[in-house]
Amino acid sequence: MAEKLLDPRMTTPSNLKNSVFQNSPLRLREAPALVLLLVIIAWMFLFKSTFRSLENIGQIGQQAGILGIMACGEALVILTGGVDLSVGAIAAMAACVAGGRMSAGMPWQLAVICGLGAGLAGGWINGALITYRKLPPILTTLATLLGFRAFTNIITGAVPYTPLSAGFGKIASSYGPIVSFVLVVVVLATVLARVRFGRRIVAIGCNEQAVRLSGISTDAVIRRVYLLSGLLAGAAGILISGASNSAQWNIADGYELNAIAAVVIGGVRLSGGEGSIIGAALGAIILVTMQKSLFLYGRPQEQYGLVIGAVILLAAFAEQFRRFRESKN
Repeated sequence: MAEKLLDPRMTTPSNLKNSVFQNSPLRLREAPALVLLLVIIAWMFLFKSTFRSLENIGQIGQQAGILGIMACGEALVILTGGVDLSVGAIAAMAACVAGGRMSAGMPWQLAVICGLGAGLAGGWINGALITYRKLPPILTTLATLLGFRAFTNIITGAVPYTPLSAGFGKIASSYGPIVSFVLVVVVLATVLARVRFGRRIVAIGCNEQAVRLSGISTDAVIRRVYLLSGLLAGAAGILISGASNSAQWNIADGYELNAIAAVVIGGVRLSGGEGSIIGAALGAIILVTMQKSLFLYGRPQEQYGLVIGAVILLAAFAEQFRRFRESKN
């Protein structure tokens, strides 16, 4: 009985209807995002020769890898029905902890571990406040967004750590982000599809009360999800600092909105229970590819929001249309 309650197909009609896609790495929900990405790439390859350059493709891979790592953590949180607005601040805190250790002479490998520990600490604080004190996720993570930013500003004195370790910078500015991104996507997609912990994440977003009544500690699952979100945000922040050879308190400012936008564009339902890691990864790639395309067309950065906002609205309309069709059937 407990396992039935944990099966998303038993708790949402839409998942039952699309059960043929349950074990597929690319489900029907992700199809619009994939089509959009292919259209953008095809258009740019045909009409912008600079888009085809290896340098440009490398930059897209690096930026998409960093945002994608953060979006994957955000997707886990949103699948439970929560939200994490503090990922950008956690990224900055982790980057500055790692950067500070490198500047103090610590080997970059150990400094990175310290930075990841800071990310885990930020995630644990979020999870503890939400589960132990029963605070709303949106208010909790809004408060920690501000708190972590201020804390990072204080401990650094608003002075950047630069330059960082040359060895670490070489990895973070080349293959590090994209390799890390692929590993994160593969591992988390497998966890959601094949591991009991992953099924519980989705089930909580579908019907948290049913999961709790089955004897599962939903609070423990949610705390682990926020820990993972903090860890991945920290990893993204460390990669940002390595790529720029500088760690400062205001890096990744606004990344929380980009991460949520990537998750929505990738077909993850904001109220939880439906979506995938692959969808969030596609959303991150779409977002970065669109930004790069607008840059190549000479559009000012201030106008990017118009196009990206329109795409998010299209994703919302697609979700609404999907719901309408399901209700008719």
